Amino acid sequence: MRKTIHLFRHGLTDWNLQLRLQGHTDIPLNEEGRQQALSLQLFFRDNPVEFFVSSDLQRAQQTADIANHHLAKPLLLQPGFREVNMGKIEGMTREAVAKEYGPQAWEKWVSVDRKHFDFAFPEAENTWATVERFSTALAALCEEHDFDRIGLCTHGLAMRRFLHSLRPDITESLPTPNCVVYTVEWDCELKKFYFNS
Repeated sequence: MRKTIHLFRHGLTDWNLQLRLQGHTDIPLNEEGRQQALSLQLFFRDNPVEFFVSSDLQRAQQTADIANHHLAKPLLLQPGFREVNMGKIEGMTREAVAKEYGPQAWEKWVSVDRKHFDFAFPEAENTWATVERFSTALAALCEEHDFDRIGLCTHGLAMRRFLHSLRPDITESLPTPNCVVYTVEWDCELKKFYFNS
């Protein structure tokens, strides 16, 4: 038996527009982000779920609320699905990070190559730590709740790191625009996730 999880990223925020790194900073959706989230109502109309789960950060929670508007299913908030902790670079622009730490450091930070998964900026969460946090939270969710299909609203970098951990053969960085949806499955017997991009 397998369980289906539709992972989706939150809508646009003002910090996204400014290319500012949000991390755990609790930034709300802007008007464009709320409009983007409306498209998720169509997706979940055609792919109904039994309940929704979201990161406890408001940009994700607001997106999940909009996606869930017509289905009106239960919504669980879980901090395990938060964005990557950005440490010292949180709130900085990408340009400022590259200027202060060098462009190579930024490339390592966003790399999907496992040889860079140990890299992190000061006080930030490296890729292995993100994958451990995210996959542990998702496995617990799958084991503790009875469902066939759910929707889970999370964040771009955390989502990308998790998906690439499942598919190391994908060497090009998966695109994670606002409100993108990727689907993974949990094998209840093998206790393993599968991602067929």
